[in-house]
Amino acid sequence: MKKLILSSLIALSSFFSFSNESDTLCVTYNLRDSITSYAQNFIGTPYLWGGESTKGFDCSGFVLYVFKKFGIKLPHSSAAMGNLGQQKEKDCAESGDIILFKGTQSSTIGHVGIVFENKSENLIFIHASSSRGGGVKISQLSDGYYTQRFVKVVDVLS
Repeated sequence: MKKLILSSLIALSSFFSFSNESDTLCVTYNLRDSITSYAQNFIGTPYLWGGESTKGFDCSGFVLYVFKKFGIKLPHSSAAMGNLGQQKEKDCAESGDIILFKGTQSSTIGHVGIVFENKSENLIFIHASSSRGGGVKISQLSDGYYTQRFVKVVDVLS
């Protein structure tokens, strides 16, 4: 009888362990989905150098503002964001990852956005742009302008 009870407890223990792992995956997925959904609310918000509010955002201020809503603290600097998290290959990027670019007049990181979707080998991202239409918008990495400036993708959620 003791062996039967022990076997049952071990089986239940492994079941609950599996369920907890599964729940963790769901929480991670929902967080990524929540981040990109929340970020969409600000499409059209104007660009404002140094801005980190709904009155106006610069690129890093926008990313900082969105992640702060979910309790994730980031610096207000695209270059500093490039030193965070785990670097990923482009084709492994997920929604909620941070995408980094060279500045327009430099070879160092100077622009940042949030991966919105990795679709057919093309990253779609949301960011606050100072040029090309300005303000918070969705762009594609396949656009030559961004392809030439791409540096890396980092995961600050895992």
